[in-house]
Amino acid sequence: MDSSTVNAIGQLAIEAAQANRIDADTPALILRTEHAGQQVVSIEHLQPGRSRFRGAFATRQLPDFAAYVIAETENAARERGSVQGFIDTDNMCAKVFFNLGNLEHAGHADHTATLNLKPTAAYAALLAATARSLDQRTLHDFVEDWRDNITPLFDGQPDATRLANTLAAIRDITVETARKVNHVERDMGATRSAMESIDARSTLTLPSGFEFRAVPYDGLAERTLRLRLGVITGGDKVALTLRIQQAEQVTEDIAKDFRDRLAAKLGTACPLTLGTFTP
Repeated sequence: MDSSTVNAIGQLAIEAAQANRIDADTPALILRTEHAGQQVVSIEHLQPGRSRFRGAFATRQLPDFAAYVIAETENAARERGSVQGFIDTDNMCAKVFFNLGNLEHAGHADHTATLNLKPTAAYAALLAATARSLDQRTLHDFVEDWRDNITPLFDGQPDATRLANTLAAIRDITVETARKVNHVERDMGATRSAMESIDARSTLTLPSGFEFRAVPYDGLAERTLRLRLGVITGGDKVALTLRIQQAEQVTEDIAKDFRDRLAAKLGTACPLTLGTFTP
């Protein structure tokens, strides 16, 4: 095989490689698969840099999220009209797409920023306590651990001076059972009825509920929630329950606070829409 033949074969190989190359912003090749098919393989990683910027920023801090969104929006993203944010108030999160594009020129939507607010320790402890029935020890420990956030309620009025008595009353609960049987004999029959009453009492006065002060999520306003104390006597042991009064309204108010604070932080940097979006 002479040199001209070798050069010709080399030239054919170069032309074949060029023919398989896709002329696009992101370089790629069309390669054959082992089953005589074809697949597109990106060779972007062989370049000195990426063809375009993309990435996914995530944080639990509202100020950091707002700062990143504003900085990226000012980085020419707004001029393309492609920045769009979505707020999911049910899950206390938000997501901004910097290259979403529009109906005429759709973007890849792979440069994003996500905010997932984290419940504070106090609010997380409250949600855990209200999600299940508690025994005396567990409720006592909960009130003791968060005594700086808790005020007992007596006749609907908060009284912080009686917190120590409240802890003692929770530890000392007695279940009293009374049974009354009535039997009546008649000429043609008889009637018998039984009535049983179970009452939970404490030598000290139990509160009707509590006030619980906490910042629900980082970056939001502090709230005072009212809790109703319930006593369940049906089992072998006394069970105690805590219920957030007007829980649905509390959840709506927290979500509104989240939406308003995020909108105030972002200003005109990014349009926001309530809901979720999957590109």
